[in-house]
Amino acid sequence: LLIESGLPPSFWAEAVNTANYLRNLCPSNALHGKTPYEIWKGKKPNINHLRIFGTKVYCLDRTPGKEKLEPRSREGRFVGYSDKCKGYRIW
Repeated sequence: LLIESGLPPSFWAEAVNTANYLRNLCPSNALHGKTPYEIWKGKKPNINHLRIFGTKVYCLDRTPGKEKLEPRSREGRFVGYSDKCKGYRIW
């Protein structure tokens, strides 16, 4: 993940966390074709929210008092999934 994304080596922890998250959504022969998520939660995982690690993203900037022609978003890179809420980790 880290090499393909072009991000610096300082993001290795983010890459490992994302790889682990994705691994838990993949079927395993040891679990008879089920995913670890499926065993833990009792239902199939939804994968509609998955994104490519390291891709360029744009985050909405909700700073009040912006001028009419000021940018409404900031550029970032996708580095993982939040473990506290339904959201993404952006750098």
